[in-house]
Amino acid sequence: MSADSEPVLASRAARVTMVMSALFGTTGVILVFLPRWLEVERALSGAEIGAVLSLAQFARILTGTAIAYWADGTNDRGAPLKLVSVAALAAYAAFFFIADGFWQLLAFGFVALSLTQALNPLIEAATLRATAEGKLSYGVARGIGSAAFIVANVAGGALISRFGLGAVVVWVLCGLTLVAATSWLGLKRDPPLVRTHEARTGALGDLLRNRRFIVLIVACGLIQSAHGFYYGFSTLVWRGQGLSPEMVGVLWAFGVAIEIGFLFSLPSVERRVSPEALIMLGAGGAVARWLAMGFAPVGFVLWPLQALHALSFAASHIGAMRLIYREAPDDAATMAQTLYAAISAGVLMGGSTLLSGYLYDHGGARGYWAMAAMAAAGGALAVLLLKPAPHAGRATHG
Repeated sequence: MSADSEPVLASRAARVTMVMSALFGTTGVILVFLPRWLEVERALSGAEIGAVLSLAQFARILTGTAIAYWADGTNDRGAPLKLVSVAALAAYAAFFFIADGFWQLLAFGFVALSLTQALNPLIEAATLRATAEGKLSYGVARGIGSAAFIVANVAGGALISRFGLGAVVVWVLCGLTLVAATSWLGLKRDPPLVRTHEARTGALGDLLRNRRFIVLIVACGLIQSAHGFYYGFSTLVWRGQGLSPEMVGVLWAFGVAIEIGFLFSLPSVERRVSPEALIMLGAGGAVARWLAMGFAPVGFVLWPLQALHALSFAASHIGAMRLIYREAPDDAATMAQTLYAAISAGVLMGGSTLLSGYLYDHGGARGYWAMAAMAAAGGALAVLLLKPAPHAGRATHG
């Protein structure tokens, strides 16, 4: 059967989306409820939780880049994803059942979180390659993955209310088992374009000398890392205000649901709005969102603030993904994704998360105001991206 006549559900894009959904369904519980598990089950302070969550983020500049360099040089670019998924499952089992005390949790958490974080740029690069074939748009694929994240938010909160925080352990281990199973059983061989050490080194050097690429990853990194307080401590703030685990899960899910609506409308949006403008919209939405959240609002106002997730996260993320795909050479696609993740979700998010632990201990929800300042700095830097790139790159695919 030719690729053109292949059913959508049997396409490479559908198989990659299945793996992405399993991964996002796992991180939907890790992001929302792991901080609470560390606080209640392991009695860590806000600063200690921030340290456990941020150490792997800081190290992404080394661990993520090394894994991407390996992925770009293998005979099958899908093989690292398969192997890392199995390693992540083993690492989280050790983290939950062996680690005891802050220093052990820090060490075991570093390994576990490093591995799950390394999966994200691998699956993003694979999704962009697969959806470029036209069987399934990137927006739809990413939206399906985000729907899995919502299921994890809502179902995770309900299970925790019913069975306690031990449900976090069960969900994460089952989720990672599903990631490993779908990647090993569902992904076909994905050969690289460039295999030599010299070619990969040259592609990395070209990226690091590209001023526009550096501006892009730092600007979007600041906007995305402004979510650090939200990812690490929103659940703790809301629980301290008396919100139930179910309501916390629903609030997270609502933000992602609005994000999905945005992703499904991408073909129409991208006909009218450039990637650079999407990044600027994301920065503006983030500033507004975190300024308001710093006042510790409760009640109805939380819903429109959560709806801003479509801008603060999705708009800036899609803008970054489109620019990276358009302007990075294909032989450095995985490396470009990983450098972006290493800076935005690594170094900058690590600093944001570490800072957020201290801000939570000393100021509670007012820590969001530091995030607003970070997003504003990212938006100011992103203004430099409004100047058109000197060369047109690959065409994007809705």
